Order: sequence, then C-alpha cells, then structure tokens
Amino acid sequence: MTILIAILLAGTASSLYALSTSLQALEARREPASDSLRASLLKKLVRRPLWLAGAAAGVAAWPLQAIALSLASVAIVQPALGLGLIVLLVLGVRVLHERVGPREIGGALMVAAAIAVIGWAAPAHTPAFTRAGEIGVVVLLALAAAAPYGLRVLGSPGGLATSISAGFGWAAVGLATALIDAAIADRHWLAAIAWGIGVAAASWSSLLAEMTALQTWPATRSIPVVFGIEMVLPAALLPILTSTRPGHALSFGAALAVACAGAAVLGSSRAVARAAAPLTEP
Repeated sequence: MTILIAILLAGTASSLYALSTSLQALEARREPASDSLRASLLKKLVRRPLWLAGAAAGVAAWPLQAIALSLASVAIVQPALGLGLIVLLVLGVRVLHERVGPREIGGALMVAAAIAVIGWAAPAHTPAFTRAGEIGVVVLLALAAAAPYGLRVLGSPGGLATSISAGFGWAAVGLATALIDAAIADRHWLAAIAWGIGVAAASWSSLLAEMTALQTWPATRSIPVVFGIEMVLPAALLPILTSTRPGHALSFGAALAVACAGAAVLGSSRAVARAAAPLTEP
C-alpha cells in the first residue's frame, strides 16, 4: 500500500510539473532567442503572472515528489513520474479534443505496465548511499548547474542539447531530493540544507535549459527527451550509487527500457504535447 501511495503521489507531482511546463512554455516562446541559456531569460519571465503561476505549480509538485521518495525507492518514484504523460494524454483528449490512436494507447500501456513491474522488482525503499555515491550526486548536481552555461559558451543552445541538459538536471534533483529525505530522517540538518542548496542550483539551471528547449524545439520533441532522462537515469544509477542490486535485475532493467520507450511514444504524441504546451504548437 505504501508503494502504491508513493506512485500516486509521483503521478500527481508529475502532472503538476507538466502543468508548470505548460504555463511557462506559453511565456518562454514569446521571448527572443538572444536570451537563450541566459539568466536574463528567467529574469524577464518572472515578471509574467502566467509564468509565475506555472512556477507555483512546479513548487507545489516538489514536496509531493519528496514525500513519495520518503515512502518508496528512487527506482520506483522517478519512473512513476511518467504517469504525468498519461494524465496529459487524458487532458489532450477531454479538454482539447485531440484524437488518440493505437500509438498513444500503446504508449500509455507501456508506461503503466513498466511502473507496475518496477514497483515489484525495485527495492521498496532507497538504500543508503555510499560515500562514493554521495560524491557522485554532488558531481551530478554540479554538472547540472553548469551545463546550460557550458552549452552557451560552446554555442550549442539547440533543442536537443538543452532538452538533454534539462532532463539530466531534473534527474540529479530527484536523486538529491532522496538524500534530503534521508538527512531529515537522520536529523542531519546541515546535510539537508547543503543538499537543498544543491537542489536549488540544479533546479535553476534545469529550468533555464528547459525554457530554452521550449523556445527552440517543438514540445513533441522536447518532452520525450526530458521525461525519459528524468524517469530512467536516477533508477539506472541507483545500484551504482548505493551498491545495492535489485532483486530481479533483468526484470528491472527491461521495465526501465519499456518505461523509456513508452515515454518516447507518449511524449511525441500531438495530444500530449498540446496538453503540455497549448498554443505553442502549430
């Protein structure tokens, strides 16, 4: 029952994250490309009420994700974020009257089935991170925080690069959030604050990369990349960061692959993209 509650919380958080992206994308598309991967982009966007409403949805989603991570393993919660794509599919059909075919139904079934298998195969709770694993998360957070600025220096603000940067950053945030939960449970308050600072820095850069991606790439291409990396990377890295192997490693690995494929199918659907970023698609 606890794992089911965690999955439902993760799905709710993912839906709020999707709503956040939807509202923020409307405003990001109105800003000039010259602001891509620059702090000036976010400085302009924070003056827009609609963008702030989207930010509020994202802020509300994070505690739900944190609670889910306190109830179940990262390997379960992060893939469960894919449920948000199914919610977007339903919104696309019911609100925007988009057509749904076998492709969308198949993608939804793939995500749902994969999450069910992951819930069975993955550890029920996040194992303790090794010291090397904690250092690894620090490195991931640092890379996530620096990635957008590195892309700007390299002159590579394209949709694929910025979508990968955003997905990587949100994946690092998910892992660090699990460490915040662990630090709070152990009453290591300074560690919790330190991880919180890392989450804030990575979230800023991930948001910047995601807004740039939505400026330059259709949602049907950006969403699968961001969601796929955010869902799969933390779960895939968990055995390395904790030195704990899933009890059913083959089933776990296969389910992760299916979840990623389902996210790609759903994320590239026009119905999902229109629900995630209405009025930003042709």
